[in-house]
Amino acid sequence: MSLISEKKLPDNAFWRYFLLICSIPHPSGHEAALRDTLIGEARRYGLDCRVDAAGNLAIDRPAAAGCENWPGVILQAHLDMVPQVADNVEFDFLRDAVVPQVDGAWVTTGGRTTLGADDGMGVALAMELLTDPDLRCGALRGLFTVSEETGLGGAEALQADFLDGDVLINLDSDEPFTIGCAGGARLQGQKVMAVKPADPDKKGVRFTLKGMHGGHSGVDIHLNVGSAAVVMGEFLKELNGFDLSMVKAGTLHNAIAREAVAEGAMANDKLAEARQLAAEYTDKLNQTLIPNPGDRITLSVDLLPDVPEQVLTCEAQSALLDVWGGLPHGVLAQTADSAVETSSNLAVVNGRAGAEWSFIVLARSLFDARRDAVVNQAMNLLQRNGFAGQVDSAYSSWEPKYESALLKYACNVYRDLYKRDARIAVIHGGLEPGIFCGMKPDLQMISFAPATEGVHSPQEKLNIADSEQCRKLLRTLLERIVEM
Repeated sequence: MSLISEKKLPDNAFWRYFLLICSIPHPSGHEAALRDTLIGEARRYGLDCRVDAAGNLAIDRPAAAGCENWPGVILQAHLDMVPQVADNVEFDFLRDAVVPQVDGAWVTTGGRTTLGADDGMGVALAMELLTDPDLRCGALRGLFTVSEETGLGGAEALQADFLDGDVLINLDSDEPFTIGCAGGARLQGQKVMAVKPADPDKKGVRFTLKGMHGGHSGVDIHLNVGSAAVVMGEFLKELNGFDLSMVKAGTLHNAIAREAVAEGAMANDKLAEARQLAAEYTDKLNQTLIPNPGDRITLSVDLLPDVPEQVLTCEAQSALLDVWGGLPHGVLAQTADSAVETSSNLAVVNGRAGAEWSFIVLARSLFDARRDAVVNQAMNLLQRNGFAGQVDSAYSSWEPKYESALLKYACNVYRDLYKRDARIAVIHGGLEPGIFCGMKPDLQMISFAPATEGVHSPQEKLNIADSEQCRKLLRTLLERIVEM
């Protein structure tokens, strides 16, 4: 039985499409199966479909009779999701279906995996209206992009005529209405570092940090959740007598690291001191940070069956930790109203003795020049220490246009429906309109979507009542767009 047949979710096309999307694996880079399913659905309703060279999908619904001269609207969402799984949960995002459940007012996965509401909710909102034969509106296009979560790659490579339309409504932001966003740049640094044979008289040791909250590196960077990638670096810097052989911290550039592991060798007489320091860190982290809901942050110390074959030399380890501690993380500047203006996420630290060591940093800012200043600072630090650094993804900020006809129209509709004024927001997370405004400057754009929490983490959840409100708002905007 489904959540709809069990009467846990409303019986409408939005929820049917959302549950269908959950059933199809679609992490970034693996959107083809979901795209093909949407094409099949569209063709059942006689709609035209096109796929560009990047894999982005456009589905076109002609204007209803008598609405041929109404403004043409693009409903835009991204096909991919962030694949994050909780500790000790077996899940393959390339094969397994996400299993949603209803917890009170929310759809969740029970904390097992990301839900994919980001942006399955946007895809479902668009598909409901594209396939509704009774909807009376002008020409309607569903624009579904790929690789949004790995650097907005689909939007960057979008075929230009996919943006043919009068207005675009992005369905990937909680606020009604978002009219601007930060730009971002992802920096990677790599280096093979000097190694030496591990001392066979030492013990193999593993330090495991888990239970941290994590979250979206734009939306949640100001929250008191900490970063496992940052904390592990601070711990190793303070630790005495440890020869490092391996680190794995964080997984994705746009997710705040929840877990970290470090392995190496340590003299037996140093283990008690290491355990004491780990216990102090555990207490401090739980007192000062927000842990994973219902969990406790732990930094554990375990012996390995064998000593690693190689570890970093003392000089290489010292240099690595200096770079690690110098890379920026957190809120770097705020606006006059205390919103986040500029931030950096030390997202990933990976390495193994004898192989490459790497860092990934994602900088964001409402001002491209300040974003670039953060990237240059980090790049200079990496290069001074012999790392090959490169920016492999960058996108512009979306500058708000408070006087646009679309925004004024949308605010009027919102006021008519809810008898209150819409909140106008410029957010710190990156949105694809930041790319689109450079491709088509005259295209009027707004963004909104149902309320979510915990995106990019296994705590991701989608609000049921707000989803129903968004369905009503979006339909009304399309049915009255002639008033714009």
